[in-house]
Amino acid sequence: MFSDSRPFTLSDLSLMIQILAFVVLLYAIYCKRKSMAKHGKIAEVTFYLVSTSVIYMLYSRGRGFILPYYNSLLGLHMLLGTLTIFFGILFVTNRWKWKVKKYMDLEILLWTGTFLLGVTVYLLFFGLIFS
Repeated sequence: MFSDSRPFTLSDLSLMIQILAFVVLLYAIYCKRKSMAKHGKIAEVTFYLVSTSVIYMLYSRGRGFILPYYNSLLGLHMLLGTLTIFFGILFVTNRWKWKVKKYMDLEILLWTGTFLLGVTVYLLFFGLIFS
């Protein structure tokens, strides 16, 4: 993923945070079977962990980050990410009428889609695929 030809950047750190958060989220889903309280706490930590990375992404976008030839992919990533954050806020702030399985399943699908698109955007931006 990281090569000797370029220095470590904040984008690399952001990706590492996203990967860590996704793995922790999968662990939170696993914990759901044993303890809903533990599941909720771990998922909440995951949301806050991702929030630090999202702030950096918003900063990058504000500075004019573009992805030549792939801006529709970036737009889809941003749309899914916005929806993911919206649902995450509802769950973390304990809006109980939203805390039902169908909405949480939707959140997992959105988060997974956003994560995979984000990794793809990263790989395209740094020329690691289709360069």
